[in-house]
Amino acid sequence: MLRKCVIGALLVALAILVGACKAGTGVSSTRSSEAVIATAYADAELTKQATFQTPPPTLVTPSPTPPLESPTPAMTVTPTPGQPVVTADYNAYVRPGPDESYGNLDFFLEGQRAFVEGRYENETNGTWWYIRRIDEGKDGWVWSGAVTLTGDASGIPILEAPPQ
Repeated sequence: MLRKCVIGALLVALAILVGACKAGTGVSSTRSSEAVIATAYADAELTKQATFQTPPPTLVTPSPTPPLESPTPAMTVTPTPGQPVVTADYNAYVRPGPDESYGNLDFFLEGQRAFVEGRYENETNGTWWYIRRIDEGKDGWVWSGAVTLTGDASGIPILEAPPQ
């Protein structure tokens, strides 16, 4: 019995919906473009006139912070008096031996400095310095034409070229 009542109620609701759809088909509810624009302007004007209350900023009391540790100063190596130093005039290769026939070990970048630990007189392309890096980088040989030497070069020992 309950089932018949539910089915009946659904049929009545369906009939009402179908009737409402048919009744609205003959009426047109289009608005003119002027009416749409007027409504948009009115909405914009109301938005401009609306006042928005921005709350005042909340004061925040700073939390106690521990004092910052002062950074440890970078270790700077200063040459001892009389110890020769070279400075790269331009980017140059650091090589495992005093000649261009040795491969590239690292770069000695313009402005970098290194201590001079030895020298080699190459018959074909001149003097080569064996350097110990002050800054980061690998130690090795650099051509004297790529660097500027400061300090006394008379005490620099002459070294033998390592095997290739």
